[in-house]
Amino acid sequence: MTRKEREKEFFAYHMDKFRKASVSDPFFTLKTAFFQKGKYGKQVQLFEGELKRGEDIFIEFIDVNRDVNGKEIGIESAFEERPLFKYKYNPYFAEEYDVKEGTNSNGDNYFAYTIPLSELMVLMPDGSEITYNLYEKRKAEAPKEQVSLSVFPDFEEEFIPKLKEVKEELSLDDETASHILLRIAADFQKLAIKLKS
Repeated sequence: MTRKEREKEFFAYHMDKFRKASVSDPFFTLKTAFFQKGKYGKQVQLFEGELKRGEDIFIEFIDVNRDVNGKEIGIESAFEERPLFKYKYNPYFAEEYDVKEGTNSNGDNYFAYTIPLSELMVLMPDGSEITYNLYEKRKAEAPKEQVSLSVFPDFEEEFIPKLKEVKEELSLDDETASHILLRIAADFQKLAIKLKS
């Protein structure tokens, strides 16, 4: 599958969010986020041509998979929950952001602007927007997935081995241990009757 086909798949994934946000013809692109020396937090690079379009830019961040020679062999979402980010158009981008000049593979010059992710918005599944910083805060405070299904202990795993240890320490045979357990059960039953009356 080509990168353009994958990009269409990524775009289609967010169509419901675009509908709920009433965005009819979004400018959507895939980008990688990175840390830059001397800058706080992650950054994204947007090209001058993208910014000069004069519209909001919707971004899904990706990780690029490469082979041993550095050739791109695939892309995948950088975030498991696949958030959709929005760069709100800023007509003063050339004055406010650091610019980098480079040459592409065709030998043409280009200009790219480095923008902190903290300036982006996150388009939520219901179409509303929150700041990137609030998104990160909510992500950090999200409840952790429950590992076990019950708060009650597994008696077979926890108590039977302990009972066997106690039996060995006290040198009790199975019959003596059974009598002790029956006596404890009877005492609990008497206590339950007293509590009811």
